[in-house]
Amino acid sequence: MVDDFVRRKHGEIKVAYLHPALQPILEETYGVIVYQEQVMQIARALARLLAGSADLLRRAMGKKKFEVMEKEKAKFMAGAAHNGVSIEVGNSIFDLMEKSPDMALINRTRRPTV
Repeated sequence: MVDDFVRRKHGEIKVAYLHPALQPILEETYGVIVYQEQVMQIARALARLLAGSADLLRRAMGKKKFEVMEKEKAKFMAGAAHNGVSIEVGNSIFDLMEKSPDMALINRTRRPTV
């Protein structure tokens, strides 16, 4: 994902979003999940999770708590489906959030420079 970020930033790869709601969240990072806040924003925008649930998901992903992540995935998928996101797209987005490199779970105040 770091390679994707750099290549997109330099125009070598076209930026694409799995869902239109991701564009305002991921636009500044060229469609790549870089910040932990983006995980929360995605959960809130696509699945309409409350702030507390979105934060729980972010913390579980950051600490690789797989049992909590599975429970939160069920909530994410149900909320996303309720908001018209297909199961396939919802799974793909959750997988991206889940598999983001450790870099993705940094705070925006610690912005990487490329």
